[in-house]
Amino acid sequence: MKRTLLFITLLTFSISGVKAQQNSLSNSVIEQSSVSIYPNPATSQVTVKLAQPNKVSYIAIYSIIGNEVLNRKVDQSSNFKLNVQNFKKGKYIVRIFNVDGSTESMSLIKN
Repeated sequence: MKRTLLFITLLTFSISGVKAQQNSLSNSVIEQSSVSIYPNPATSQVTVKLAQPNKVSYIAIYSIIGNEVLNRKVDQSSNFKLNVQNFKKGKYIVRIFNVDGSTESMSLIKN
């Protein structure tokens, strides 16, 4: 009886600890994202929406094996479109290069 009670207590403690860690992780990811890309998955073009366009230098898109397939300098507009029609189907990495030297990466799926 004592073993069962101890096991249930430890299990309850472990599960509540995991939930707290998951919530704090997801909140920090949401706060950091200043860029949105849609539609995702995309077929012909994607719209890039920047919360602070004056802080972004340029955007590059890489194939999953690391080859750069697109590079575009940001011209201070908060919304712009990128043509992905000629990309092969698959997963791509969109990398945002900020003027302060920091970067942000996102996934893009091309259908």
